Amino acid sequence: MAALLDRKLHFKHMLLFGAVLLMVCFFFIYDNCLVVSINSYKVLDDHNRARAAQIKQDVDGQSSRTRYILLYTGFFEEKRWGLLAETLGPDYFSMQHCPVTNCVLTSYHHLLPSVTDYDALVFHVATRWDGPLPPVRTPHQLYVAALMESPAHTKHTLSLDGDYFNWTMTYRLDSDVVFNYLNVVDLESGEVIGPALHPSWRNGYDEYSNVTLAGTVSTKHKMAAQFVSHCGALSGRDRLVKKMQSAGFQVDVYGTCGPLKCPRGNPECDQMLDTVYWFYLSFENSLCVDYVTEKLYHALEHNIVPVVFGGADYNRFMPPGSYIDVQDYKTVNELVDYLRYLMDNPDEYVKYFWWKQHYALDHTNSYCDLCVKLHSVDARERVQYYRNIKAWWYDDACTAKPKIEF
Repeated sequence: MAALLDRKLHFKHMLLFGAVLLMVCFFFIYDNCLVVSINSYKVLDDHNRARAAQIKQDVDGQSSRTRYILLYTGFFEEKRWGLLAETLGPDYFSMQHCPVTNCVLTSYHHLLPSVTDYDALVFHVATRWDGPLPPVRTPHQLYVAALMESPAHTKHTLSLDGDYFNWTMTYRLDSDVVFNYLNVVDLESGEVIGPALHPSWRNGYDEYSNVTLAGTVSTKHKMAAQFVSHCGALSGRDRLVKKMQSAGFQVDVYGTCGPLKCPRGNPECDQMLDTVYWFYLSFENSLCVDYVTEKLYHALEHNIVPVVFGGADYNRFMPPGSYIDVQDYKTVNELVDYLRYLMDNPDEYVKYFWWKQHYALDHTNSYCDLCVKLHSVDARERVQYYRNIKAWWYDDACTAKPKIEF
């Protein structure tokens, strides 16, 4: 019996010792595992740093390689897309102050031995291309669909172009490369603020005053000018102008669609925007998302207030209080009444120039952006195709009915 009790006691001692040993081992192992775990973050960090250095080395190596861009089709009748020469190299990109200059842009198909040697092929898809398409394509090549016309004037249906194009280069702000006219640059920071999907504009319209400028503009003696050569536009802008004229608002129409002429490039045409007319009608031919043409920017370069009519959110392009949007008014009479009010109150009129003390218009070069993108890591490593570019271009892109009644 005593031996049995001794064995039980010994067993309890062994259990107790085991428990203590287990606890000691647990804390020892936990402590050491934790240390190893913490150290593993350092290992991971070291690995990531080494990988980033390797990627940078690879990218630097790739960046040193010239990217070749072939303008495969013409731009309407312009084989060179309006550029000065058939082939433009790094010197051109340098003169344009591009952040990346190691690119060659050409419309000469035989500059390189094979069409597969080009990094990007750009196709103007506003019209039908009657020439032969590239007979072969390599995986590294990027096919770019370029458009400056709205969907309402796109003659190429795009219906057979599924999985064909990698990138888009259009006026639309959700394009891979934005093909626009001018940028709005912050004078203080040098940053490009617009056009952008979500620009961050300064405020200043309500507080702005300029007595000298108000005195200057008060000498203007005609209401509005419009320069237009595309008559019978889908937007109905011709009818809108006639409605404004019927409401007693004088609009002088220059160009094919009006009785007045002023040759393009004539300095007097620009001068009269500063000295003669109060308003410049920047009316688009179609009401489509982001479709803003040079008409707006031409007005903004002068001391004249643009009156815009289109399908764009103009705050994406210019700060609020730099233009008058026709679509903000229910009727033509309401619009005309406000324009007359500004003519009678020059101090209120000049508030539309408040933005010029904070911003400047700067010429853009979409080929710069294309060159930069071709040198980027994402562009080189990420494979992208537009599976239904027709839907991207046409779906919910335009409207036939304006908000203003006329």
